[in-house]
Amino acid sequence: MRGYGTIGSQTLDAAAHDDIKESYQCGWECAADHPYVLKGYSSYGQNLWPEGVSDFRETCELYMESVNDLSRTLLQLLALSLELSEDYFQKLNVHPSDTLRLLWYPPHSAKADSRTFGAGKHTDWGAITILAQDANGGLEIQMRDGSWVSADPVDGTFVVNLGDMIPRWTNGLYHSNFHRVINKSAGRRNRQSVVFFTDLDFEAFIEPIPGAQSADRPPLLPPCTVGEHMVAMVQKTYG
Repeated sequence: MRGYGTIGSQTLDAAAHDDIKESYQCGWECAADHPYVLKGYSSYGQNLWPEGVSDFRETCELYMESVNDLSRTLLQLLALSLELSEDYFQKLNVHPSDTLRLLWYPPHSAKADSRTFGAGKHTDWGAITILAQDANGGLEIQMRDGSWVSADPVDGTFVVNLGDMIPRWTNGLYHSNFHRVINKSAGRRNRQSVVFFTDLDFEAFIEPIPGAQSADRPPLLPPCTVGEHMVAMVQKTYG
């Protein structure tokens, strides 16, 4: 799951057409003798850097390091909000499987139907998502009543989402939110965004945190590892 993704290679919403977006994905570099590389885990290994693009690798790595600092703080705040020790989630992140994804959305065709999306309706898969979007808009968030509202770009800010791992850890106390991308920008402009996914350690165990389950509140989902959860989601959207 490193490198370039073509238009139509992913279908986030099974009821819609293939997503109209290109992507480039990278993660933390792991040596060939890293234990998770030796085990063949999909989120670990070497990146596939494009050739002939000046400073591309250095820029991606610097961005990941910087946003990772914010991610650590958000994980601490999340833990404290749940009355856990602030390092609760960091203890589950010995070998991070985080990824950085660069996304490019061309404008939709004038003939596009109601099942055409840059990114179909979905929730994020991991723990925390930190999204930087350009000024062209197109990101929409689904409200509790099923309606959709635009997440209009605000200069100098990130959009932060909770991913699907958090409802599993909190046994439904916290939710991951549905969102989608529709690029119908005025002027037929391309849309770009940069997404950092905090996905934690591939072998970290996901089960309800202390106090999140009881006889009256049984687990909503069976326990699993981060890796099992992520592999299931990849298979679901890439086939």
